[in-house]
Amino acid sequence: MAELIKVLLVDDVPETRENLKKLLAFEPDIEVVGAASTGREALQFAEEVQPDIVLMDINMPDMDGITATERMKSVAPAAAVVMMSVQSEADYLRRAMMAGARDFLTKPISGDDLYSTIRRVFDMTLEDRARARESNNKVGGSGAAAKPGGAGRKGYVVGVFSPQGGAGVTTLATNMATAIMTEGIRVLLIDSDLQFGDVGVFLNLQAKHNLADLASSLSDIDEDYVENVTATHPSGLKVLLAPPSPEDAEKVVGRDVVSLVETLRRYYDYIIIDMSNRLDDMNVGLMDLADLIVLLATPTLPSIKNIRIMLDLFRALKYEDEKIIFVMNRVNPEKAGRAYIPIEAIEKNLNRRVDVRIPLDDRTFLSAVNQGVSVIAKDTRQSPARELIELAELVKRTFSGVELEEPTVSDARNESLLGNIFKRQR
Repeated sequence: MAELIKVLLVDDVPETRENLKKLLAFEPDIEVVGAASTGREALQFAEEVQPDIVLMDINMPDMDGITATERMKSVAPAAAVVMMSVQSEADYLRRAMMAGARDFLTKPISGDDLYSTIRRVFDMTLEDRARARESNNKVGGSGAAAKPGGAGRKGYVVGVFSPQGGAGVTTLATNMATAIMTEGIRVLLIDSDLQFGDVGVFLNLQAKHNLADLASSLSDIDEDYVENVTATHPSGLKVLLAPPSPEDAEKVVGRDVVSLVETLRRYYDYIIIDMSNRLDDMNVGLMDLADLIVLLATPTLPSIKNIRIMLDLFRALKYEDEKIIFVMNRVNPEKAGRAYIPIEAIEKNLNRRVDVRIPLDDRTFLSAVNQGVSVIAKDTRQSPARELIELAELVKRTFSGVELEEPTVSDARNESLLGNIFKRQR
């Protein structure tokens, strides 16, 4: 039998409280354990009944929902607040999340939205408790290996980039992030393709919040806020989605995204960035910040031409060879067309070894995307899942035994990064 979810209702309108009670009355795994009309009453009830979920109205007399949510942890540490309001503007959402709310419902609330939100937030709190127990066990144990995301250290940042659109960057990033995410390793996948990000489509994820919300709130970010804004895939992978439209993307400042990643790396062991194919200040800033860049190509003339440009750029940026993992996607000599170039010829032409080869298998990739799962979730023993896991293992081996220094911000951050690239060689 499913664990009973204890819910406290907080709203100054009696009819609203009664309607919520009626909606929840027939859900066998949900029990309404109390109802309050103000924030102060809510804190008193919460201290007595210790609810799992608090449905909290944002506008109330005496003490509003924002203030009550901020104080809730002191009286009911395990309670998760779901804020309710007739207002759905971004400022309301941001204030609610900054106060510690785990989700936000816009009135009038449908039964389906209410049930799914309560259960989803409750599941999130169970995961939080499990992580806390695991962390406490590791702290109390002996001989445990330190992780990059631990206190006083920084997680690893891995950018996945191709100068050619349609090369498979999102496929590579989603699968690599999933493969790296083993027990005890916290991984965040960021979709930084601001205008046309596809991570949400590939993983069948929707979220009320996205990268733009965090990038505009840099001074207010803490771990709880990040946890509330990021989406969680059924696999457990944490994902920060791109803005939902190009119009929203225009509001994001590129240097803020770079600063955001610098901030977020203190909360995760690995951050995987699905980058757009644009060569702009933001992407160069992310490459500067990254500990490792996965450079993706396909065995065609246009792709190899663009890869040569990128390798020249990396030399101009004075990147060490070890910072680059060169991956060739869609390798299938048996079905090669006239544009296909043998891998050996590519390596000779670029004077650069291909580190990982991902075989062409459109059917497997399309099937995974349509199901909203990673390729490696289907069968780890068969290609191309086997090669994708090989790539993830290569990434982890690259960092084996490496102690990261504090990330440094380019001196050219406030100028045009691209305009200063070749000045660095002088």
